[in-house]
This record gives sequence, C-alpha cells and structure tokens, in this order.
Amino acid sequence: MQYRWMIVRLDEDGAVVLDADDCGRLHLETDLDEHGLHTALKITATGAAIDGDTAWLDLGVLRTRARLVATEPDWDQRWAAMVDHAEAKGWLSDDGHAVQVHVERAGAP
Repeated sequence: MQYRWMIVRLDEDGAVVLDADDCGRLHLETDLDEHGLHTALKITATGAAIDGDTAWLDLGVLRTRARLVATEPDWDQRWAAMVDHAEAKGWLSDDGHAVQVHVERAGAP
C-alpha cells in the first residue's frame, strides 16, 4: 500500500480534508499565522492550536469530513489503524478525542 498524506487544509472559512484515503500520514496545512490558526481552529470547531507548529485536531470532526470524500473500500480499517498508531506514539489527547498534528505552512519549503 503506497501512502501520500492525508492533509487537512485550514483557512479562516473552514477545513477541508485532502487525500482522505491516505490514513498513513496526517498534517495540517495553512497559510494562517499562529493567531489566525488558533482562531480558525476554534471557530470551525476543528481543534485547538498548541503553538504555531502543532495543533490538536478533533478526531470526530476529522473522521466525518474525511469519510465524506474517502473512496477506498477498506477506509474504516485504515482509519482505525491510523488512530491506533497515533495512540501508540502518544499523539492522542488524554481523552482520546483529538490527535496532535504538525502544522505546515502552505508554500513553505
């Protein structure tokens, strides 16, 4: 199975999941500065900023948005494996409702 990246693209209007079939890797992409990131995550109920380079993404919101555009027949198993991997790495919140992700600025090298 070859993976690309599941990308959550965030701007002030909301979040869109790109490459939803790829549950092997996940990151948040945005052009927003740290303040804009914090505000957009809160307003869109997508998650919460930890700092300018990391954020929590709400797993329920992420799963709902990703499932809408996923096409692979085994997507639910891929999703479960991604969450299990995140838990094993210590990337889930204490309550298990959010996953910690790296924030990448669109267009940044």
